[in-house]
Amino acid sequence: MAETCNGIRVLLVDDSMVMRRILENALRLAVPNLTEVLHAANGEQGLTALHNSATANQPLSLILCDLHMPQLDGLDFMLRMQQLKLAQDVPLLMITADAGDPRVLQSVAAGARGILTKPFTLQQVQERVVSLLHAGANNKARNYVSSGPAYLESSPAT
Repeated sequence: MAETCNGIRVLLVDDSMVMRRILENALRLAVPNLTEVLHAANGEQGLTALHNSATANQPLSLILCDLHMPQLDGLDFMLRMQQLKLAQDVPLLMITADAGDPRVLQSVAAGARGILTKPFTLQQVQERVVSLLHAGANNKARNYVSSGPAYLESSPAT
């Protein structure tokens, strides 16, 4: 797991500043040793943040990325990330409001470690993030490849 001063670094890629703030607040509650949350408003900014992190030798622990964004959407961001060999060992959680979108399955097939469907609860974010951070640490330590991504879909509020 990428750590800075015994802390976790996360990249949030979402065109909604409100959603990035909600996710950051949930992460700060879920991960006590979270030291830095980077924000990107689209996939292009996300790639720049990944490049800057790599150049500064400050690896990330986790990436949370919205599937639907202007300029470079989540799937294309992930594919470009792979092409450029950026953050290759960093788990990526794709976020979407439309679990039925065919790009959801394409994202998983391309390497997303899971899907978080909006609306979601604080508990769902916490459970999924902690799980991915532990899996990321274990995967790096043992060079382990998981049997497949986990899905997390929230149920509609009643």
